[in-house]
Amino acid sequence: MDIVIKKPILVAGISLSFLLWIGQNVKNSLGEMGDFTMLMVTLMGFLWLILQRNKTKKIVTNPLSFTVDSVDFQKKISAVKTLINTLLTESKESNNQDLYNNDCEVFNEKIIKIDAETKRNYLEAIIISDNKVSPITLNKILETQFTTLKIKINTDILKTVENPSINLFESDLILFIIHGDLKESEKRTIQNLVNNNQKLLILFDDIDYNLEEEKTLIFENLKTRLKEIIEDKYIIKISTKNQITKVKKYEDKTNYQEWEEITHGEYKLLTDILQNIIDKDQEKLILLTAYRKLINLQENIKDKLNLIRKEKALPLIEKYQIIAATATFANPVSSLDLLATAAINTQMIVDLSSIYQQSLSLNQAQEISLALGKLMVKLGIVEISSQAITTILKTNFITYVAGGIIQGISAAYLTRICGLSLIEYYEIADFSHQESINLTKIKEKLQLIFQRNKDNNLLTNFVKKTVLQFPAV
Repeated sequence: MDIVIKKPILVAGISLSFLLWIGQNVKNSLGEMGDFTMLMVTLMGFLWLILQRNKTKKIVTNPLSFTVDSVDFQKKISAVKTLINTLLTESKESNNQDLYNNDCEVFNEKIIKIDAETKRNYLEAIIISDNKVSPITLNKILETQFTTLKIKINTDILKTVENPSINLFESDLILFIIHGDLKESEKRTIQNLVNNNQKLLILFDDIDYNLEEEKTLIFENLKTRLKEIIEDKYIIKISTKNQITKVKKYEDKTNYQEWEEITHGEYKLLTDILQNIIDKDQEKLILLTAYRKLINLQENIKDKLNLIRKEKALPLIEKYQIIAATATFANPVSSLDLLATAAINTQMIVDLSSIYQQSLSLNQAQEISLALGKLMVKLGIVEISSQAITTILKTNFITYVAGGIIQGISAAYLTRICGLSLIEYYEIADFSHQESINLTKIKEKLQLIFQRNKDNNLLTNFVKKTVLQFPAV
């Protein structure tokens, strides 16, 4: 495969590594350390000036705010429509253009439907409980009293814990029933729902307890454990237990009538709070639900867009792998390999960022490349990879060469790990709220990618494919 190097950072970086090698030979010939040092400092300064052409952007993150009004909602609609248009544009270079065009039609229809749902005059609620009796009882009571409340029931608490978004992000209001001491799984689910900006009422149902002291103790403990997650007023005690009371009515001293009266639980505080929510917050909650649906739709569109961008990004990474391998193989000074590899990775990071529509300066790319390089050394990725590649070469290739091939394949492998890490970071990054590049998250992706690619079969296939790029192997 022929690789044409047209990028200035590559030319500067690779050329510099070779010039340093020449300088080192001159130094050995002349025996004058001062001349070599001056040459090296001058050349390093040259590369530094190239990399300093643009100012460094501060690497920070900004938290996403979920406070939504009608203006925010319309902005989100515009953002989603823009993303759909981006998908249409970028899909023109894909082999599946017709499929993506159909997807865009479906996405636009969903936007219209979500916008229309903001006009509804009722709240959609869901009751979550691990007990099949109490939510049904509660549902009957609430549906009788509230005509503007449509309720669903979810009794599969395990599935809810594993994936809190199931059927929940479309609910305006969640009633979470707890029957005893709070479980850690329940607490995690509650935290996830709150993080998703769901309106949540925690209901302690004392159906399983008879002693008032016991009910009070468990209820107070529940409030204590949730005090940093849920406002105290939204942790409510109810009772779905029906009380049967015998009643006697005397007509005179000897004659009386006797019957049983049933008290249908205790819901007064809950119904008062629900009425207040319906009166004051119904429109806000409906808008917030529609906003969450837009966010979910936006993620679906982004998934499609990431597929298209990955089609472009993977061949680009493979191109830079070969550049890294051949440049390192051709460089006879092993201590200078990292200089050429760093320059190659820097330019690759710039080009990958362009695919994902992120403007990244050479200086920022250098910062990322340097940070990932240090992390690779710190975590032992460089050493582990080199050892594994050496073993594979010894086992599979008769014409195994201990020097340049190992360094070349190692450079290619580390370049691949670096590129895949950036792809995975960009696939989850949210720049819609002016979030800057987050180096910490990129480092996290690097560790995950390395662990995922440590499989011996994957590495063996990579070595076999890469080694074919070298002559006489």
